[in-house]
Amino acid sequence: MRLAIVIAVAACGSHAPSEPARGGPPAALVPQPAPGDVVVATVDGTPIYGACVQGQAARGADRTSALEQCVDFELLAHAAARYATDRDVALATHTAMVSQLVAQGYEDGFTKPEQFGGNWQMFVGKNLFHVRHEEYRASTYVRVVVADHATAQQDADAHAIADKIAAAVAGERGLIGPDFVAMAQQIAGPIALAHEAVPPYRIGALDEHYAKALFAIPEVGRASAAVRTKWGWDVIAFTDDVPAVNPSDAEVATALMPEVKRAFFNIWTDRIRKALGVHVELVPQNIAKLESLP
Repeated sequence: MRLAIVIAVAACGSHAPSEPARGGPPAALVPQPAPGDVVVATVDGTPIYGACVQGQAARGADRTSALEQCVDFELLAHAAARYATDRDVALATHTAMVSQLVAQGYEDGFTKPEQFGGNWQMFVGKNLFHVRHEEYRASTYVRVVVADHATAQQDADAHAIADKIAAAVAGERGLIGPDFVAMAQQIAGPIALAHEAVPPYRIGALDEHYAKALFAIPEVGRASAAVRTKWGWDVIAFTDDVPAVNPSDAEVATALMPEVKRAFFNIWTDRIRKALGVHVELVPQNIAKLESLP
């Protein structure tokens, strides 16, 4: 259908002016021709350039049809100008302008580390451990707690219980946290055990004795011997492994670019605010009403 073809025409006349116009759009909205281009028609004074016709012809139209399409497109632009003050149109235009600014000024404008200046190292430094790190191990422990001022005999009794648990699970494979805790508690009998599932940590981020025992376990799903930590006697199950990774700087940049761009967005918009000399003022008393609005 001819209308469908017109809608697909590349912009070759004017855009809709900000107010309904008679006699064509303001000069600022009249398209500028490429060097050597020629005016092949006018619509109420708005020029139609040869480049538009050539562009439509390149899409398969013959020259006559291509010219008609360019003229029709400009006619539609003039007719649509009357809607420029409509609230919904104004909102859609505003939204489209913001989207275009973000797409061109931000998404396309910040694609390399050097474009972020010193902010790149700041944001990467906060997130580097996600993509470049030594081995991390997750674990679950059961602990016979020993009070700070416990006697030597109390410490020895706690040690004996922990040794009994460690001996019972020494031959187990595929231990998982809840099952490990249940087995240990059954062995400990009436002695209440402290226990916790510990997320993955590097060796240097754990209690020295706990870490040494955990990282000595040969495979996931096995448990350690009893080990004295500052809280008591522990038996530790190695429940998950995050292997060490050491990507190149280029690989780090690729992996962290989305996170850096999210973090940098507020800095970018604040630069725009300062460049425009715009004053932003919040209204706290009304912000507090947001949750009660319909």
